[in-house]
Amino acid sequence: MIGLSGLCVRGGRFVVGPVDLQLAAGDYCGLVGPSGAGKTLLLQAVAGVRSPMAGQVLIDGQDLTNTPPEKRGVGLVFQDGLLFPHLSVAGNIGYGLRRRDAASLDGLVRDLGVEDLMKRSPGSLSGGERQRVALARALAPGPRVLLLDEPLSAVDGEAREELRDMLQRATRERGVTVLHVTHDVAEVFSLADTCAVLVDGGLRQVGPPSDVLRRPVDEDVARLFGARNVLRATRQPDGDGRTVLLAGGSPLRVVQRVDAAEVLLVVRPEDVTLALPAGVASVRAVAGAGGVGVADGAMGGASEPNILVGRVERVVSHGGHSLVRVMVPPAIDVSVSSREVASLSLEPGTDVELRFGAQMVWVLPAQG
Repeated sequence: MIGLSGLCVRGGRFVVGPVDLQLAAGDYCGLVGPSGAGKTLLLQAVAGVRSPMAGQVLIDGQDLTNTPPEKRGVGLVFQDGLLFPHLSVAGNIGYGLRRRDAASLDGLVRDLGVEDLMKRSPGSLSGGERQRVALARALAPGPRVLLLDEPLSAVDGEAREELRDMLQRATRERGVTVLHVTHDVAEVFSLADTCAVLVDGGLRQVGPPSDVLRRPVDEDVARLFGARNVLRATRQPDGDGRTVLLAGGSPLRVVQRVDAAEVLLVVRPEDVTLALPAGVASVRAVAGAGGVGVADGAMGGASEPNILVGRVERVVSHGGHSLVRVMVPPAIDVSVSSREVASLSLEPGTDVELRFGAQMVWVLPAQG
């Protein structure tokens, strides 16, 4: 339904592209990236409000690269909604529609929960209500494609969750293809079938969100998706290609075969189990002088855990959970429930044991 071929867009001195992206009809794509990556520039080119330097924009197989925005058959919603202040909610939603089309909007109005707002003015609405009206206005003409630029960023708490649910239901029921710009990875997981990652103006990775989370193509993508532990390691000499050495000399088993001399290891904080090391002596005996090691046995299977022993450097509370930084070396962040922090009396200086399976380690080429 949406096809971008070699698309390049300029904003001042910054250039996005070339971008190649294919979205099927009814697909919901989250275009995610850090601030300044060029996400909005790309969306503007698809909408037709910014002319590309090169490449093509195809919608439903038609080349619309040079077609005016109003003739592209797309709906567009910005972060702040941009409602017409002189019109009521009903006037905004029905703007530009023929009378008989406006009369058939009951289902859309109900799906987005704005039926009780129709007589109100935009100035009397909350942030969440304004965005629901903006979405209703964008979907009212029955567009084939909906383009969203950070539509949930100005809405907080339960209103954000409610709007997210309404957005998903309204677009799926109507079979609309969606390109949704966001910097919030959580939105991608809750809404999108496909994730496209834009970094420094380049499209780094496209795929299901779970694949991008578990198999990032590089360190930038890994960190964007919350992988705080990106560890430099070297291949163990004369091994089977599945043992690497951390910076402090600790060996780790991995599932992917390592052929390069240096690699990066991605270990997500939530994939590491932390405990007080009741068997510290035996673990250290396996490790040798380094004080850290691999669990007993050949570690031939992916289910056998790596075991490391380290010392807590800091505990940072995030409400229901805490991030515990453990110096092995290197430093490894672990996500731990606040209840577990209390029960284990975790504080700087506490000796702990870390466990994670070889399958929880994702290997990337070393950079720089």
